[in-house]
Amino acid sequence: MDSSASNITTIDSLLQKARETNVPAAMHQAFEEVKTLQNDSVKMNYYTHIAYLLANSTDSTFFKQVNEEALLLARKLGDTLHMGEGYWHYGIHYMQWQDYGQSYLHYEKALQHFRHSKPYYAAKMLYNMALIKTHIKDYTGSEVLVYKAISQLLPLKKYKQLYLCHNLLGAIHENLEEYNMALDHYKQAMVYLERHGDGGIYLLDLQNNLGVLFQKMGNQEPAIALFNTALKADEYLREDPALHARIIDNRAYSYFLKEANYDVVTDYCRALNLRDSIKNRAGIVMSHIHLAEYYLQEGDSAQAVHHASWALQLGQELELNRDALTALQLLARADSKKREDYLSQHIALNKILTRAERVVRDKFTRIEYETASYIEDNKRLARDKAVIAAGAGAVVIILLLLFTNFRARAKNKALAFESEQQKANEKIYLLTLKQQENLVRGRLEERRRISEDLHDSILARLFGIRINWAFLNIDGESAAIIKHREYLGELQKIEKEIRDISHDLRNELYISENQYIQNLRALVKKWEKQGKFSAELKIVEEATWERTNSYLKTNIYKIMEEALHNIVQHARANKVKLVLKANKQVLSLYIEDDGIGYTKRFAETGIGIKNIKSRTKKMGGTCVIEGIPGEGTKIYISVPIKY
Repeated sequence: MDSSASNITTIDSLLQKARETNVPAAMHQAFEEVKTLQNDSVKMNYYTHIAYLLANSTDSTFFKQVNEEALLLARKLGDTLHMGEGYWHYGIHYMQWQDYGQSYLHYEKALQHFRHSKPYYAAKMLYNMALIKTHIKDYTGSEVLVYKAISQLLPLKKYKQLYLCHNLLGAIHENLEEYNMALDHYKQAMVYLERHGDGGIYLLDLQNNLGVLFQKMGNQEPAIALFNTALKADEYLREDPALHARIIDNRAYSYFLKEANYDVVTDYCRALNLRDSIKNRAGIVMSHIHLAEYYLQEGDSAQAVHHASWALQLGQELELNRDALTALQLLARADSKKREDYLSQHIALNKILTRAERVVRDKFTRIEYETASYIEDNKRLARDKAVIAAGAGAVVIILLLLFTNFRARAKNKALAFESEQQKANEKIYLLTLKQQENLVRGRLEERRRISEDLHDSILARLFGIRINWAFLNIDGESAAIIKHREYLGELQKIEKEIRDISHDLRNELYISENQYIQNLRALVKKWEKQGKFSAELKIVEEATWERTNSYLKTNIYKIMEEALHNIVQHARANKVKLVLKANKQVLSLYIEDDGIGYTKRFAETGIGIKNIKSRTKKMGGTCVIEGIPGEGTKIYISVPIKY
């Protein structure tokens, strides 16, 4: 017992030394000491802690050795929490090495272990997975994951993580050039950061992001004001010189875009020196790109070529292909003699980059499919075990009942027969209902087929005959020609009657595909008039609405109707904004009002909100409701599209 306590004291001392001095030898010594411990639970805790400290280490071999020991003990002890932490550490480690596929795979494994026991950790995994999706430019997938994280974080009131989620959503919409949506999310991130209480370096990062957004929108004055405000926080900037350099560089670039009378070169060089002092090579590339742009505008081709060449060389070394493409464009503009060569390199690199991005996305699709298959197999095995256990239990119970109720066997048989007869009747009833449903479905399909045959075949042939007949040069008596025209008119009437019959046959659809968007707009107009507010409906039609199933469209229509009804009844809003977006995988609905906010409207959750959440759940989607008293309410709904 004394020896074990002594070992633990030694391990704690070595780990403290490793944290303070970053000496690898101390970490190795601590690992060797942990091996001598007898208690598996204590060993697992120490292995997990050491793996966490090594997750960002460049010594990949040592990290994997320690983390695998932690995972082996966690599996042995059946500790799902520590198993999740082990996969989490793998995700961090592979993320540092930019192996996004492996990082995503391990974050997803960690998510499966945290999903039911640690919702906060599960939300963090969803955020990390969304961050990786952003790196590979899968912005739709990233957005879906972030909203799932938000839905778990809101009840927990984890304001810092909510800030990070909305900050990431702002970056996603900024990359999609949806600047107004990006601005809304950055503002929401600011609200959550204020609730968190200690902005610190996060506040400076958010101010920088907002500045860059205004810069892209062409509003340089507010951008420069935000950069100047951030640069006043010397205490925090000393902790993060990379961010300090980035803000200086961004401010100079805004002055450059504004074409103001400002010494941008001094700021560019200041940012470059800061980045060089901390060996921030990616930042150095951006500094050279901005200097090249400046000198190109000033007509100094030699300096422009010098800085663009540096940016190209470093960008290629660091595999910063987007920056390398920008540098090649600048070189082509600055060096007319080698323009064709630089443009050729630009085209070749762009092709390579496009191919590489496609390969990465395909890899992620395969990982997600394999993970989903693995999860489904585990669920199936669990179900099989449950069925076997239930069957075994049922057999034991039946035997006990037979043993204890031997004298009542005849009565039990009669009851069993009656029960079986009832089940048979229920099956017959269900089969009858199913048959009726099939008949109705078949009738509708036959009506559709007849409608299509009338419209596409018979009507088209009649139209062709009439057109050809009309163009015939018929000579004869005027009475015969008049009769000829009358017959053509009758034929046209027949065409109209067939067309009307064809259209009538299709009118049994709940919401017509051709009128679905018009119905949504009419719905908004109706409630706008009734509620006396200004409503804006934006529909991004990235998918073919005709291919979207009626069940999904009907539920979206009902959700919008319920939300607008709640706004009219409770919100006292002046402005309402609705955005409906769809692509091949996901349909998302965003509803925002400037009414009285969440507390009074949703404190006593009414039937309307229950209906919205219930419909979203039935479609396999997620529903997030955010509100600030006095500032309004936002509803985010995301559902998968299944054709």
